[in-house]
This record gives sequence, C-alpha cells and structure tokens, in this order.
Amino acid sequence: MIKKAALYFVFVCLSTSLAPAWAGSGSDCVYEHSGVDVQKFKESRHVIGFEKLERNTGYMGALKGIGGFHLQLFNCVHYGATLTVLLGPNPNAETVTRTFDTLPALLFPAVEVAKVKAALKEVQLDSLYTMQHLEPLAAEMGMTDIRVQIIDTDDMSLLVFGFYGG
Repeated sequence: MIKKAALYFVFVCLSTSLAPAWAGSGSDCVYEHSGVDVQKFKESRHVIGFEKLERNTGYMGALKGIGGFHLQLFNCVHYGATLTVLLGPNPNAETVTRTFDTLPALLFPAVEVAKVKAALKEVQLDSLYTMQHLEPLAAEMGMTDIRVQIIDTDDMSLLVFGFYGG
C-alpha cells in the first residue's frame, strides 16, 4: 500500500510539474477538450486498471507489458496532456520501443499515429535522459511542443511524454 501511494505521488508530482505552468493558469479549464480521447484510451487493449483520479483531469492505470501510468490532461490557454509511464529499473531499448509503439495510438487520432511513431523511432535511447523536443513533428501537427524524456528516480525510470498546442 505504501509503495502504491509513493508511486502515485511520484506520478502526480512529475506529471503536474512538467506540464506547462500556464496550462493551469487559474481560469476555468475544460479538460474534456485536451486533445486526448479518454474513452478510446480507457478501452484500448493496451490499458488495464484505468482509474479516474481527478474530475476529468487525471487518470492512472497500467499499460500491459510496460508498467503503470499517470495521464494528466489540460486545456486552458493551450491544450494537451502529459503521460508518465513507470518503466521499472534500468529500462532497455525493447521496453522503450514497446512504449513508443503503444503511446501514439492512445494519445492521438488515427490520422496522426503513423507520424508520431515515425518521429519516436528517430529518438535515440541514450538521448532520452535529457528532454527531447520533437519540433519537426510538433510543427507538422500544428502543435506548440511535443516532448519526451526518461527520468531516473529511486531505482525506477519514468518516461514522460507530453504535448501541447493551440
């Protein structure tokens, strides 16, 4: 129970701290229009244990064969989401590749999935330990930023994938 609470705390802290500060600028935000189809995400064959944490803004669960996740949605001045995935200790290239193959279909409309997968295939594993901004992809999709990073924390690795636009 303590481990679950600690992981939840890590997910929430990292997901909310990495979201653009102006996304939650204090005005009323309409999270349903974040750009992520939550129902499609929830019903994906890759998702198990989907649970709503906050009213239309935060969700957690697990991705089959990958690990736990925290999904944070936002839509104020801009729209987007941050997905934090628990990869476990010392993730290998296979785990990251499997995660990159799964994420686009969960977060983006079908017409964008191939573009996102192709851009993620170009990212080198060793470069993921610093934030990578996928600027050409963001420009092609009409977004402000798409970013990905692996963060090591207490013998665990978290993959943080975020995007925003508008």
